[in-house]
Amino acid sequence: MAQKLAARGGQYPITAEFTFDVANDTMKNASGADDNFKVVGSHVFDAILLPTNAIVVGGEVVTETAVSGSTAYNVKVGDSVNDARYLASTDRVAAGRTALVPTGFVGGGEQVRVTVAPTVADATAGKITVRVSYIIRNRVNEVQTH
Repeated sequence: MAQKLAARGGQYPITAEFTFDVANDTMKNASGADDNFKVVGSHVFDAILLPTNAIVVGGEVVTETAVSGSTAYNVKVGDSVNDARYLASTDRVAAGRTALVPTGFVGGGEQVRVTVAPTVADATAGKITVRVSYIIRNRVNEVQTH
């Protein structure tokens, strides 16, 4: 039986963000094809690269500029195993913020996957940021002496 000692190390959360212009930006989707963020339908992007043993501890989806053109602009945030692990599909047409829901999942190198789904008509404007805060298991930034 191994004897354990009290933890003395701590780390700062790391925050990564991915911002896209709904009407004008393009990116390779999760299948490797060129895709965009504006056309009606579901579009899946690996948006934030996380290291192995990353644990998402917070984050948000922020509509910085309201989306126009589409009746709804649904966004969900997850990974390749569970595409809604941190946020189930939510309409982000209006300017504002929706918090991610950390699950305690310890990643094996899965990327943060963002799925967008404009409805009824193509989006003609809008700006959205996905922000993810995470720690890495067994990483230490500081050690406390007592």
